[in-house]
Amino acid sequence: MVYFIVPLCDNNNGDCMFEISKYKNSNVKLSIRLPESIDNMLRKIAIKENMSFNNVLVSCIKYALDNMDLSEYDNINISNKSNMK
Repeated sequence: MVYFIVPLCDNNNGDCMFEISKYKNSNVKLSIRLPESIDNMLRKIAIKENMSFNNVLVSCIKYALDNMDLSEYDNINISNKSNMK
């Protein structure tokens, strides 16, 4: 799944809060709308880190989910994706 990791550090100590990973098994295709400012920043990160836009976006989403308490969503059934807005 992960080939290599590009750390984005927030200080000079090397303490990293976020890592952009390369994902091979990203196989769900979807279309999303992003605010232009977010799109521009993700593209800048992808260019600087020599990563695909998709890997940057997936890494951001994974980081957000890893840092949330998701327990309140455990009993949600997603069998009918047409309910999603």
